[in-house]
Amino acid sequence: MSEQEEELTIQRILVALDTSHHSLAALQAAAELATSLDAELHGLFVEDIDLLRVAALPMARELEFPFASHSQMNPRRMRRQLRAQAHQARQALCSICKQYEIEWTFTVVRGRVSSKVLEEAQEADLLCVGRASRPVTRRPRMGSTARAAAIRTERSVLVISRRMRIQAPVVVAYDGSRAADRALWLARRLATQTGGVLSILVPAAASTPSDDLRSRIAERLDGEDLVVRYREMVGSGALSIARAARMEGCGTLVVSRAALRGDGISQLLDEVQYPIFLTR
Repeated sequence: MSEQEEELTIQRILVALDTSHHSLAALQAAAELATSLDAELHGLFVEDIDLLRVAALPMARELEFPFASHSQMNPRRMRRQLRAQAHQARQALCSICKQYEIEWTFTVVRGRVSSKVLEEAQEADLLCVGRASRPVTRRPRMGSTARAAAIRTERSVLVISRRMRIQAPVVVAYDGSRAADRALWLARRLATQTGGVLSILVPAAASTPSDDLRSRIAERLDGEDLVVRYREMVGSGALSIARAARMEGCGTLVVSRAALRGDGISQLLDEVQYPIFLTR
């Protein structure tokens, strides 16, 4: 396999923005990646058409926090609020790209948020989204847009939560497949960026013997100044990957989509809270 086949092409990074803490964490991570990968950054703000439709209903009410009072929703006021949020998102993007000296663009579209994000992602090499969890329970839940982006797009995706950053150790699941080679390429770049610690999860029952996998990995990491650790996974699939990554003290997880069968992506997103890269 050629080096080009092993590598991910990441020249255009799309970040979905909504001014929440989660999307700002995604913006920070996207900017750092754009700098490291010499990529351009594209920000997207979606004016939620469903929210505007609800605001037009005569029975719709909005709760005014922290006063616990409510009033009738106003479509005109809702449009103003969305425009204000779009302006804030653009300012945040402009500020961080100026700081990192990154080429950037920004687009505002109207429609259903998940659908528009997925549509725009078709033109990107990597989609960055905030987890957008709501602290209703002790364990934050995945937002619908982030879940749809992770599951339904064929592009590479980063899902990240507020107060999180791409950090060491970088953990990657590797089974010797071409998809795993691309995941390893990205994990190698991330590990170099975050301090040089790379943990590689190898399936214990792989069709390729563990020693052969390690030889293959060593060939692909040749010349890299990295601290490389190996862990054999018991079992396969999302839960085994999550368990092994947790035992490695994972800071950032990289997994190819091909390694997650059935509802494996959804399971993995529910199991871990640190940044997750799902590679094509």
